[in-house]
This record gives sequence, C-alpha cells and structure tokens, in this order.
Amino acid sequence: MLTSLLREAVVAVPGSTERTRAEVWAALWRITRLTPAPAERHGPHPAFGAAVAPVEAHLAEPLTVPEIARAAGVSHNHLIRLFRAATGDTVVAYVRHRRLDRAHHLLRAATLSIPAIAASVGIRDLQSFNKACRRELGASPRALRASPS
Repeated sequence: MLTSLLREAVVAVPGSTERTRAEVWAALWRITRLTPAPAERHGPHPAFGAAVAPVEAHLAEPLTVPEIARAAGVSHNHLIRLFRAATGDTVVAYVRHRRLDRAHHLLRAATLSIPAIAASVGIRDLQSFNKACRRELGASPRALRASPS
C-alpha cells in the first residue's frame, strides 16, 4: 500500500518538484491517519499495570507518587506521563478517584460507620472525607448512604 501511494504521488505531476513533494506529504499524511496510535495498538504500558496494583492494594495507606513509581520500576516523571496517557489524569487524581469509588461502594454496601469507611480508604480526617465526597461524588457521605441507587 505504501509503495502504491508513493508511486501515485511521484507520478502525479512529472517534472514539478513542488507538486511531487506536496503529493508525497499528502500520501504520508493519509498513511499516518490509517495507523493506530501506539496506545491503541498495544494498550496501556506494562508499568501502568504495575503501578495500579499497589495503588489498589494499599488504598488505606498514605501513597506518594515516588513510592508508586518505585513499585512500578519507573521514574516519577515517567509514571506521571503513563498515567496521563492511560487515564487522562494525574497519579494523585487517580488515587483520589479510586479511594472515593471504593468509599462510595462501601457507603452503599457496608454497615461500617462513616469514619471507619473514611479510614479504610486512606482518608483519616472526617472533614476532608466529607469535602472530598461532596466535591467528587456530589453529596455528603450520609446522603450517599441514604440514596436508593
């Protein structure tokens, strides 16, 4: 396919180098649009999975980006790039989102007290937990627990 596209580009206007150059660039542009992006071809980087596993396993504990990077075997900056590519968000935002997802599930499914749920997802301060729930989930922990769905 590449050969035929380039051949068409060169044969399009013999003797006109500017036109030939433009046709070659147009052909290359069409090729790049046919090629899936690296993330689409291969899925998330293996280090992303290696970073997510300790996050999921240790949500109740304080987590820092350098600790997660060490667990994944990558640098701090590379981890940030991996999370941005895979989730569109930062590592810290991902951890916060996962904590609040788990808290939301526990508020609906468990009979634990609200302070116990906050502690089980790594948020020790009840006021911070209340603010985070309101900001991320749209309601207070008590309202989330009381809501039917």
